[in-house]
Amino acid sequence: MSLEPLVKHLFTADPSAHVFEGKLFVYPSHDRKTDIKDNDNGDQYDMNDYHVFSMESVGGPVTDYGVALKEKDIPWVSKQLWAPDAAFKNGKYYLYFPARDKEGVFRIGVAESDVPQGPFKPEPEPIAGSYSIDPASFVDDDGQAYLYFGGIWGGQLQCWTTGKFDGSAYRNMEATGNVPALLPRVAKLSEDMRSFTTDIKELAINGADGQLLPADDHDRRFFEAAWMHKYNGKYYFSYSTGDTHFLVYATGDSPLGPFTYKGKILDPVEGWTTHHSIVEFKGKWYLFHHDTSLSGENHLRCVKVREILLIPKADRKKIHEYLFREGVLVAKKDYNLPKHNDIDTKNLFVVKACQSLTSRGYVKTQFSWQYYYYTLTPEGLDYLREWLHLPAEIVPATHIKQQRSHAPPRGMMGGEGERERKPFGGRGGRGGGERGDREGGYRRREPGAEGKEGAPSGEFAPQFRGGFGRGRGAPPS
Repeated sequence: MSLEPLVKHLFTADPSAHVFEGKLFVYPSHDRKTDIKDNDNGDQYDMNDYHVFSMESVGGPVTDYGVALKEKDIPWVSKQLWAPDAAFKNGKYYLYFPARDKEGVFRIGVAESDVPQGPFKPEPEPIAGSYSIDPASFVDDDGQAYLYFGGIWGGQLQCWTTGKFDGSAYRNMEATGNVPALLPRVAKLSEDMRSFTTDIKELAINGADGQLLPADDHDRRFFEAAWMHKYNGKYYFSYSTGDTHFLVYATGDSPLGPFTYKGKILDPVEGWTTHHSIVEFKGKWYLFHHDTSLSGENHLRCVKVREILLIPKADRKKIHEYLFREGVLVAKKDYNLPKHNDIDTKNLFVVKACQSLTSRGYVKTQFSWQYYYYTLTPEGLDYLREWLHLPAEIVPATHIKQQRSHAPPRGMMGGEGERERKPFGGRGGRGGGERGDREGGYRRREPGAEGKEGAPSGEFAPQFRGGFGRGRGAPPS
């Protein structure tokens, strides 16, 4: 799929994509040229209207319906119409948008239309109790609608830790140290989609240990750009990490959380910020995001789209089982190869699954001569053991201390001759005789092996290693 900008006649960013009336509609913010210099307030993002776009197929012609809502038509707004989102319920379409009120405080407004492309008629006041930026609406299967929002730094979320606006807290930008990071917010929407019916709630994002992500973990903590989607009964909350420029995701069993951090969706792209949406269209899943490739300037961005690969759980299980059993894995850089050499699944699934594990520090990757070489890390060992529900004494082949053989090297005494050489010193996957006692295809650790060099401990203590923000400051060097 081409990574060309969705449109080139306008600068667009922060795309929210939805399927309405059989078409794919995109609701982005509209960047415009300005002489305002980049700063931590995000003043350079001086947007004052919204356009709506649609397409009947990804990669096909894109329709621009023109201006759907203007700043001057919203009585309570002073400036900065930032990232919007849209929803459909009860035969009406709703556009949610953040903007500064007359006192310079970010609030969230709502506008309504009979058609998905607008124009939208705004309510005269912001949603009561709303604050900060980046609203993301989500209508669940039971018809209940939710609004997620929040953004630190220029998004002012740090000013609302007490439930009331504290302007003096703005300069702190965010929490620091070994304390929980600031969290996104969520509230249930009313049946008419114009107000909250519950108190605003913090949306918990935990690590694998069940503890809230710490403020100093900038590779994983929430910064802005909330998005919610549902897949196979599971809720996926994705967001930007801001100053580390990742798009990441967490999963949960309820739209109100808690959520558990899972990994990266997208590495840094060109420009300081990123903002995204995830949508299913005609049986495929797509990631909409933006970068600055059209202009080279942080505040003049362009929307792009790419397909997301969803690996079936059965195939992921085959990959995890093989990687845990062998400790190493080799895959050719051939995304069209119908089957991996050693695993009964698509080669593409193997490469992408290992990329995901690498992004979380569970696998180390080397690339040479068109082959990927993957090695399971100690953290990955613990992760896969838990994922596969295996006892502590079961370990990969690479963690079994090999017995020294006094037999002459193979081939010197005739017989079956030399075998085909495989990566990793002949391990290469299947074959090669037995290597330690097996149980269900896995190796069982020798009694007392915990103290031997190269053997992992039996303790479960996983560690993780990890977009973009609102554009506070200059691009990273």
